Amino acid sequence: MKIRSSNYFTRLLMYSLLIGSIPVIIVGIISYFKASSIVQDKVNQSSMATLQQTQLRVEQTLKTIDHSVTQYISSPLVVNAMSLPYSAAHYQVYNEMYQNMVRSQTFELTINNMTVVNLKGKWGVDNNNIFTFDDVRNLDHLLRYEKLPSFSLWVTDEDKSSPSISLVKKIPLNSLKANGLAIVTIAESQLASLLAADNQIGSIMVMDKDYRLLSRSDRKIQQSGFEQLVAEMQRRNETEGQFNVELDGDNTTVIVRKSSYNDWIYVSAIFIKDITRDSRSIGWVTLFVCLLMVLITGGLALLGSRNFYRPVRKLAATIASRFGDPPDEARTDEFTMIGCRLQSMLQTESRLLAQLTGQVRELKQFFVMKLIRGEEKESQLPARLKEYGYHADWNWYAVLAIQIDFLERSRYSENDRDLLLFAIANIVGELIPAEERLDSVLLEQSQITVVGGAVTTDVEYKNRLFAVAELIQRTVLQYLKLHISIGISRPQNQLVDISISAKQALEALRYRIRFGAESVLFIDDVQPEDLVSSVFPHRAAKELYDAVKLAERTRADELLERCIGLIFEEQADWRQYRMALVRLYTILTELGQSEITADTKKNTDAEFPPDQEKQLFDRLLDLKSQEEIRFWFSETVITPIMRRLEHQRKSHVKKISDQLTDMIHQNFDTELTLEACAKQLNYHPNHLGPLFSREKGISFSEYLQNYRLQMAKQWLVETDMKIGDIADRLTYTNPQNFIRFFRKMENMTPGQYRDLHCHQKK
Repeated sequence: MKIRSSNYFTRLLMYSLLIGSIPVIIVGIISYFKASSIVQDKVNQSSMATLQQTQLRVEQTLKTIDHSVTQYISSPLVVNAMSLPYSAAHYQVYNEMYQNMVRSQTFELTINNMTVVNLKGKWGVDNNNIFTFDDVRNLDHLLRYEKLPSFSLWVTDEDKSSPSISLVKKIPLNSLKANGLAIVTIAESQLASLLAADNQIGSIMVMDKDYRLLSRSDRKIQQSGFEQLVAEMQRRNETEGQFNVELDGDNTTVIVRKSSYNDWIYVSAIFIKDITRDSRSIGWVTLFVCLLMVLITGGLALLGSRNFYRPVRKLAATIASRFGDPPDEARTDEFTMIGCRLQSMLQTESRLLAQLTGQVRELKQFFVMKLIRGEEKESQLPARLKEYGYHADWNWYAVLAIQIDFLERSRYSENDRDLLLFAIANIVGELIPAEERLDSVLLEQSQITVVGGAVTTDVEYKNRLFAVAELIQRTVLQYLKLHISIGISRPQNQLVDISISAKQALEALRYRIRFGAESVLFIDDVQPEDLVSSVFPHRAAKELYDAVKLAERTRADELLERCIGLIFEEQADWRQYRMALVRLYTILTELGQSEITADTKKNTDAEFPPDQEKQLFDRLLDLKSQEEIRFWFSETVITPIMRRLEHQRKSHVKKISDQLTDMIHQNFDTELTLEACAKQLNYHPNHLGPLFSREKGISFSEYLQNYRLQMAKQWLVETDMKIGDIADRLTYTNPQNFIRFFRKMENMTPGQYRDLHCHQKK
């Protein structure tokens, strides 16, 4: 078959690849973007947390410095020193202030310089020395802090060369009119180190409330980018939040927090490209996994497509080899070809159905046969009944099973049985109205008819079916000259249970063996309610056994009739009747086998061949009436057995008589008696004598005398023995007795007999 090569396989493979690959690609893309979004969210959350930690750490440091300075300037030493002028006499106070100042500046506070100025006394102390205003070159820069509006404030040094952040406190505290100033300076680099301590990605910046840069963790953001950031922050004017902005041409995520401590603004700026760096690695991994899954899906799709395509290919090849190549329009793919051939087959089926329309009767019989066998589904019965024109409104359903009683004594042969059953089916169809029956079928050499009706009581049911059965019997006898028996089942309420009724009807016919030919047998009437233990007549069977063994034919026939009558006298199951007959048959055949001797086996066909034995047994099980059973046992079993036993007895008598004859021939010249022979043969003389007489027609003594006479005549003619010697040889006490016996038998003396026969010989 030439099909445009495996188009269905190609489509199946492509469809499998698409089904397997598209979800993988979609899942990969979604996973990548979802992972990127999660990474960005995690980075933003981490940046927010880092910014918050950085703010807390910076503010903690600033607060610690503030607290330390506050403690220092609040000490009585510093407060009292603010009222002292600059004098050598107060050097001890100045020095103690210096020492306390140095001790208050721990390493953790990151203080670059601390200066305390006495505005009235015009002197001051810093980390390096004690000085007067005359020693300060930048005095105006120092004194400008006096004008600050707050008594404590963080300020930024404008010196571009070395930017720093200072905490300015007025002395005394909480007084706008200051006697002195405490100035603590922190280098911007030290603050930048605090900002960069935990920062791993992006830049952290600190601005004052006027968006002036105080410090930053690194220099990633250029001045132009910083100006863009400040402009965006001023536009938004948010104290806290997150937004995206383009800085120096790069998309940047900005997180803003404003401090409530000193109004500084903490800013974290993270470039999107730094965030997506990890996402890109996730993307490559996702791409690799997706490609691997696509390859695996492709392999599985190829393997699966081959497995799914294999039966299609085989089916297409089978159809092509059976029906030949399809037309050109059906060669596009395998299913088109299969569909074309299937359509052709359906058209053929339609033609066959059209042809079967005229064979409705056969179809109806087929339906009934399936119904009887229990092969029809209950759900399909209404449609089937309507299709075949049967009535479906019966209240009960039953089965009539009809069998021919016998053909041996009729004008028909066994070859005519099927034809006769067909004729009976036609008669039944004529006698039972079509609305009360289904079509008749043949089953197990029986004609089966399903009947139904509207009667409701058992009496009406039995009367109706009994009348129908008798009418069928009379009609068959009238037209076909045949005797038939009919088995009738119990009524069923459901048609689907008719298979049970068929078995019951056939079961009822089994009891014909008891009731005889031309019976109408209801299963309820013939089937016993209680089974008897046994129906076998042991005593009568033993007497029959003895009569057959003794070859008493008349008595055997009487006992056979008695046995069969006793077997069927009790109401029992048909299987028990059959078992009793089999047992009787076994007993009689065992008699025939047990009485067979070795000589009988050699000279007669004492045993049945195995195939003949099977035929006899099958025939026994097929007998249908007591008359048939009696006739069969008498002619087929008992007569052959008695014949064999008679032949055996004759063979036995002949053997014994021949043995006696041989003993006479060998021992005639001795004092031979019947008693001696009987003793030697282990028989009683009273049995041996009559047996020999019946076989030879002469008594033992007469046969012995005749044989001795024959031997005497032979010796007289053939030898020169004297008459006295012959008499002595033949056990006579004197020659005169021998001469008298010889004269009596031959009407001449022994001498005369010798002279006569010797003269004739010459």
